[in-house]
Amino acid sequence: MLTALILSLLPCAQLDAISDTLHAATDKSSYEKGAYNAAKELAEMRSAEAMELRLELFDDKMDTYRGVYLRDWFFSGFLKASTAEEADLMADAAADKKRSEWQRVVLLRALGRCSATVSGKLMLDKSFDKAPVAVRREWGATLGILLHEKRLDLSKVKPGKLDSAEAVVRARLATPKGNPWPGLAYVPELSSAEIELLTALIRVAKKAEQVGDSAIALRTLAGHKEGWNGFTAAASSVFQREFNSAKAVYIDAAVKNKVVSAVPALIQALETESVKQPNRFSGDIGAALRSLTGQGFGDDAKIWNQWYSAEGAAWLEKALSGDSNAKASERVERDTVARFFGLAIDSSNVVFLVDGSGSMSTNQLGDLSCADAAAKEVEGFITGLPKGVMFQVVVVEQEPVFAFKKMMPANKGNAAKALKFLNSRPFKSTSALYDALEQVQQDPMVDTIVVISDGGSSAGKHQYNGHILDGASRLFERSGVRIHTVLVTDSTKHEKFMKELASLTGGRMAVPKN
Repeated sequence: MLTALILSLLPCAQLDAISDTLHAATDKSSYEKGAYNAAKELAEMRSAEAMELRLELFDDKMDTYRGVYLRDWFFSGFLKASTAEEADLMADAAADKKRSEWQRVVLLRALGRCSATVSGKLMLDKSFDKAPVAVRREWGATLGILLHEKRLDLSKVKPGKLDSAEAVVRARLATPKGNPWPGLAYVPELSSAEIELLTALIRVAKKAEQVGDSAIALRTLAGHKEGWNGFTAAASSVFQREFNSAKAVYIDAAVKNKVVSAVPALIQALETESVKQPNRFSGDIGAALRSLTGQGFGDDAKIWNQWYSAEGAAWLEKALSGDSNAKASERVERDTVARFFGLAIDSSNVVFLVDGSGSMSTNQLGDLSCADAAAKEVEGFITGLPKGVMFQVVVVEQEPVFAFKKMMPANKGNAAKALKFLNSRPFKSTSALYDALEQVQQDPMVDTIVVISDGGSSAGKHQYNGHILDGASRLFERSGVRIHTVLVTDSTKHEKFMKELASLTGGRMAVPKN
């Protein structure tokens, strides 16, 4: 009896010790007294008390020494939630406007990815309607995922005047405060009322000014056959605007959802884009057309027009019935585009993210420090770019530091300013990579990012590579921005991460040799 009592008290004692250690971790000295391991242990604990502790501490560690390491372990604990009790605590906290926007976003992401069943009543809390945009978007997507995966407990949701509790959720998905209803992208089959919303989504896809809105609308239209006509109709507006994120998302969504009806619109877009050089979109459209049609043509709009004029109508009829020769097709790397550490960069709107951490100044690449080698390559690359290309240089420190107030034309004068800017940075900071990626992708003109780093992150919203990759994938869904990576170090520690960061957006990684 006494032994059983002692064993039952052990988890409580362990949690109390973890709580004491984590509460005390406010500076370097107290952090180094076991805080990291305590947060790691807490991530594995499955109880309401452990979840409450994670929820309590998350915002407290926003500004403490190495707080990002602790918060990422809390996030890992959120992701492992397996009981309804844990999930409901998370849902209730996500609706709490007193918590930080970032904690609410993280909680909603975790609810969408964990295995637990979640209270439908809590997920329908009206406070989500008045939440910041990032929270509303995440809430809508998560609600759609939970409904699709049948992980919503609808027992306490009253149907009211509707047919069922599920109808209440569907109605809420279709009428949140703020367009463009991200949850509909995850609903496998649309109701008649939801199909009527597609007309509004077409307007959002064509005219939205906020980064992400157009992308969400396009992906939702492409994800449902009922939306294909609207998706195709939106192409002319998307490719006429200088809104590069929408163009990138359009091409990606067409391929991922096999929207064969978009082929003639893509051929027309290829004609428009192919006259702009350098330009990532003509190559992307060519690859998309090859994937959708199975035809082995290149990026020449004239050839595609000839084929479609002769065979397009018959091919499209067969393709719409499910009989097409579509197959995967990689984008062909051109020999004519500018290269950066050997990478072909065919963009006219590119941002260079240079790691500002201390290791960039201490590690060597040949006779130069990694920081100096990166600066020299950036200057040379910009100087060699053709007229009309726009660029920006950002050093990734605890907060991203921009060389210019806005994207600048590529010329010798601006290349010299970029070099001077890079040479002026101390390269002694921690680096918040995810935050920099997020901020840069708020600019709808940007279509390509080049990350020059020895890998990893040590500040900001995430430091754990897995969480950065998950977040980067979500950013890509809403921006379409391609990321290329350059690993400037002899160490292979972060090679896998840098390769995955590039590949999840269709980019490539380069590893310069000494």
